Amino acid sequence: MEETPEKNNQENTDDSRSQFLILIRQLAILIAVVVLFVVLIFVALRIYTRHGQNVSVPELRRLSLTEVKKICDERGLKFEISDSVYSSNAAPGTVIDQTPPATFKVKKERTIFLTIKAYSVEQVAMPRLIDLSIKSAQAQLATVGLGVGKISYKPDIARDAVIEQMFNGKPIPAGTRVAKGSLIDLVLGKGEDEGVTKTVVPDLKSYSLYTAGLVAAQNSLNIGAKIGDGTVKTQADSLSAVIYKQSPAKGRMVLPGSEIDVWITTDQSKLNNNESVSDDSNNQPSQSDEESLDDF
Repeated sequence: MEETPEKNNQENTDDSRSQFLILIRQLAILIAVVVLFVVLIFVALRIYTRHGQNVSVPELRRLSLTEVKKICDERGLKFEISDSVYSSNAAPGTVIDQTPPATFKVKKERTIFLTIKAYSVEQVAMPRLIDLSIKSAQAQLATVGLGVGKISYKPDIARDAVIEQMFNGKPIPAGTRVAKGSLIDLVLGKGEDEGVTKTVVPDLKSYSLYTAGLVAAQNSLNIGAKIGDGTVKTQADSLSAVIYKQSPAKGRMVLPGSEIDVWITTDQSKLNNNESVSDDSNNQPSQSDEESLDDF
């Protein structure tokens, strides 16, 4: 029995509809797979990067390693000592620098690299300064991390040349190991014509104590009393403070080896007042409203 054209057309229509439904189903499955894949990627990235688990780096400077370990354990951080240096303003074994810095946002398990103060002071070899001028001696000492202490004079034909190098009141031979940062006292020759040569007092206004010491030494003079104005309370303050008054005043002629008393402050406005230099007779160190800083 032959099929009629109408029946053939119906079968073709059914086949087309069936294929269309299959195509729609496959497309839906493909979309679902793609969506699932994307979701899985986001979930994996969230887990891998510990999304939302950032922590703030704590302030670790001035802390001991025991304190550092406790804080890092509490925050899920690690630490590692990357360097050990000598610093006169910190206790041995305490942190003096860190990377990353405090408040920086990091992931948990991040390692914080620390620089701590060395437990022992770095030692350097004392150079030979005999027969050098004061400027050359100063440069030699600075090269190895030492400084000029007190300068005194003795009769000697070698005027203004180093004839003795002293440390803690005793001669210190070249090559002797000494703590870095130590001050070496120098004895200079006065020359044959004693007592007639004088040196001019430099203007130390606005200098730090360290720079003032260098300038005074270059002029064969010493820094004497160091007086704070009340704003200088700590060692850190003394490092940032500047000189606003001195005695003897700048321009005075004094004997080599003489001392210059200085007044220091962290108040920059004092540099502009008229007390930047002082007269010997009227401005001697007073303890009424000022404090001696000779230990700094």
